[in-house]
Amino acid sequence: MNILEDVNGMKDFHIFFRDILADKKKVLILSTGGGNDYIGAYSIAKLIRKHYPKIDLVFASSIDISGEYKPLMKLNDYLFTIDDFLPEFDFEIENHSIRLIAEGIKNEKMNLPYFVALNKNEPEKGKLAYQKLFDEVMPDCIFTLDNGGDSITGGLDGVNGFDQTNLKTLLDMGKKIHHLVIGPGCDGESSVEDFNKYIEMHIENFRGIFNIGKAVELIYSNVRHNPEVMLQMDHRWSTMRIIIEANQKVKEGFGDELFTIPRHNKNQKIPFKILQSVLVFCYN
Repeated sequence: MNILEDVNGMKDFHIFFRDILADKKKVLILSTGGGNDYIGAYSIAKLIRKHYPKIDLVFASSIDISGEYKPLMKLNDYLFTIDDFLPEFDFEIENHSIRLIAEGIKNEKMNLPYFVALNKNEPEKGKLAYQKLFDEVMPDCIFTLDNGGDSITGGLDGVNGFDQTNLKTLLDMGKKIHHLVIGPGCDGESSVEDFNKYIEMHIENFRGIFNIGKAVELIYSNVRHNPEVMLQMDHRWSTMRIIIEANQKVKEGFGDELFTIPRHNKNQKIPFKILQSVLVFCYN
């Protein structure tokens, strides 16, 4: 298995989900990590909305909330939402960036986001938190999502990482999920070889690599002025900023060129065409 070879013949992502969504009414798109994973989920939602406008879409993001939870609104012990998309900017408030990132979808006619409060050191409570979400939303189809891929490779934190712990919790619950790795390697934590190894070990779950360029283009105009989404500093770009850059480079004909990921000082080098793709896995 080598995604560097498979990426050359990849199809657009909507080809994959057309059979899955044909008879679905409510779809939950759940990011296993926080931050810009939520915008990755937004791009997938926009693509689904384009092809299936009647489907009810719900967003949720897994985040570590401890102590103070402002400026979020608490629904119960495990679920939070946003009561105001236009806050007064106050970066002294913990979790402010969560609301700022979510502001990217404020003009959309989609459900308000849910945030699932999790602690990777308490997996049983994680199951309860996710069950609260499922009871609240009652979806008939679940997509889980991770920008970068540390949810499957372990990334820098290994099996104890937040994203991988959350994915394992969901799999242990026995729910049927379609797990999407958006922009493999864009988090700077995994190499192409890491993904090839994982796919070989879980080949029965792997459904292929697809192009998400059209999904990225659908959200660009609404997130391009959002400083959290478009973060670009010398040694740290946001994962979505990297995916957007890759989309542009592929359109310009530079898809085969390697990009040194400006995150974590690990100098991971990933081709632009991989960074504008999605790896798809189906579990349970």
